[in-house]
Amino acid sequence: MIDLHIHTTTSDGSDEPMDILIKAQQLGLEYISITDHDSISAYKKLNDINIDNYFKGKLIHGCEFSAVHNGKPIEILGYGLDFEVISSTGLVSDERFYERENNYLRKMKEVCRNLNLKYTENLSIDGKYFATQIMHADLRKYPENEKYFTKEIWESLNAFYRTCVNNKESPFFLDQMKDYLTVQEAAALIKKAGGKSFLAHLYGYIVDDHDEFLSSIISLNALDGIECYHSLHSIDKTKYLLNYCCEHNLYSSGGSDYHGKLKPNVKMGESVHGTKIPNDILLTWFPSISN
Repeated sequence: MIDLHIHTTTSDGSDEPMDILIKAQQLGLEYISITDHDSISAYKKLNDINIDNYFKGKLIHGCEFSAVHNGKPIEILGYGLDFEVISSTGLVSDERFYERENNYLRKMKEVCRNLNLKYTENLSIDGKYFATQIMHADLRKYPENEKYFTKEIWESLNAFYRTCVNNKESPFFLDQMKDYLTVQEAAALIKKAGGKSFLAHLYGYIVDDHDEFLSSIISLNALDGIECYHSLHSIDKTKYLLNYCCEHNLYSSGGSDYHGKLKPNVKMGESVHGTKIPNDILLTWFPSISN
C-alpha cells in the first residue's frame, strides 16, 4: 500500500514530518511521499535523522506546486525530485512563503473591515498555514458572518479558495495566480529536477466540465500522469481516471491528501473510506519498486 499525497506542518498539515513517518510505519505503508504546497522544508527537518528508525518503507521526494490553467488555480504533483535543483529556483523558500501569505492576510483583513465582517483582529500566520485557510476558519467562528456566504463557501475551504480568493468578481480576490506557474512551466521544472509530474485531484477543481478541463490539460503534452486515487475521487471516478491513463499512455498515481486534524475524515493510506491505494500503480514509473 502507498500514499503519495501527504501534508505536514511545513505547509498546511497538522503533523510533523517525523510523525508522518511513524504513522506510515504503523499503517504498513510501503511507499509514501510528503507533498507540501510549494515547500520542501519537511525533508529538511528529516535530514538529521535516520529515517529507517521510523519508517521501513520508501520515502519518495515530492512537492505539490501551485499552477494555473485556463484561469483556474490547479496543483501539479512532482515526484522523484532533486531538491538541490528545486531550491536553486527560489520558488519554494520559506522566506517567500511568509512574505506572500502575510501580505494576503493583511489584504483579507482589510476586506473584512470594508464588508463589516467579524474577524479576529490579531490574526497571524501560524506555522506554515495559508492566509486563506486561517481567514476561512476564523470567519466561521462568528455565526453572524454566515449570511454573507453561500452554504458551499461557508462549509468548504476549497470552495472559498477557488471561488472567492481566485475569483475576480469576489471582494476576497487576491490575484494569486499571477505568481503561479503554468502547467508547462511546472512540468518543465519537475523534469529538470529529474522527476515526474502529475495532475493532482481533478475532481477537487470547481469547473463546469471536468472531462473537458482534463482534456485541455492533457492536450498540452506536458505532464507524465494523473493522480487517480484521491479522497475526493469516488471509486467510479478513480476507475475512469485509471482507464483514461491507459488510453492516453499516462502514468497513474494516488494519495489521500492527508492533512491530519485539518481534514479529520481523510485517512492516510486511503483514498475514499476503506479503499487502500495499491503499489502496483508505481510499477511503470518508479524504477526502484519491485513486485
